[in-house]
Amino acid sequence: MNSKVSDSPLIEIDELLHKPTSELKWRESYYFNWVDIENKVSGFSTIGIVPNAKRREFVFLLFLKERNEVYYKEPPLHHYEEDINTMLSNKNLSYRLVEPFKTWEIIYNSRKLKINIQFKTRFTTYYFGRDSSASWQQHFEASGIVKGILIMKDGTTININGHGQRDKSWGFRNWHQFDKWYAGHFQFKEWSCGFRKDYIGDNFDLSGSISKKSGNIPISELDIKTINDNDQFHSPLKTEYFITGSDGETLKIKAERIRKNSFIRFVRNFQGGFTELFEQMVIMKNRDTGEIGSGMMEHLRSFRASNT
Repeated sequence: MNSKVSDSPLIEIDELLHKPTSELKWRESYYFNWVDIENKVSGFSTIGIVPNAKRREFVFLLFLKERNEVYYKEPPLHHYEEDINTMLSNKNLSYRLVEPFKTWEIIYNSRKLKINIQFKTRFTTYYFGRDSSASWQQHFEASGIVKGILIMKDGTTININGHGQRDKSWGFRNWHQFDKWYAGHFQFKEWSCGFRKDYIGDNFDLSGSISKKSGNIPISELDIKTINDNDQFHSPLKTEYFITGSDGETLKIKAERIRKNSFIRFVRNFQGGFTELFEQMVIMKNRDTGEIGSGMMEHLRSFRASNT
């Protein structure tokens, strides 16, 4: 059951790090994405902390007109501490909390480019509800206005101006139990949407909301139709979403990858199979109004020895 924001237990310290349990797969993560439609600049970033496995995960993807910037590191974690300034930073990528639930800053540097992004929340943060997904225990999301500056090695400068989504999760996490999942972040001028639909066998869990200045409406129904690309991975290329809010509002959204290579595929092996996760930055269209938006669509698929 989804909780409305007015019932949310979130407090300011939930923006900080939580005391981990002893579970090996306990994980705390911060995630941001963004799309600047005019400049055709999009991307996402996440930092995950897995203290009992003694590692951190740093991911930064930037999709540009000519090329992609891909950064992925899993450095060992020799000493865990509840200081986000230390834990959410390495020599290339860092997150800085400016004001809880309102403003964050992301800084990334490489030999090829430098980028500074500021994320300002535009609608009330939505708490998905405890154990809303089997892959986390706590999770919240917020839509935001994204501004920043991108400086290329040759001195070319791009001023970024768009929308994006952020989320945070913490608790025991196990992706391998799912047959598949769908997640999405939709950004339009007056509203946004963030959701997750998990499948285990014939059962599914659905959580998320449609967010506006007036508040957040939990999603009650979601149907998804996907067209895959003809590439070697049969990666998701286009998706249609049919969304119903708990207030009866319906949305018909068509999403398509911004460019052919505006995606990445992550693979994780487990005993007896593997999961593949596609994260794709997309242009969206409201089928009822014709309005153009942007965002992210995510698909996870599991392959086990019995179906590979």
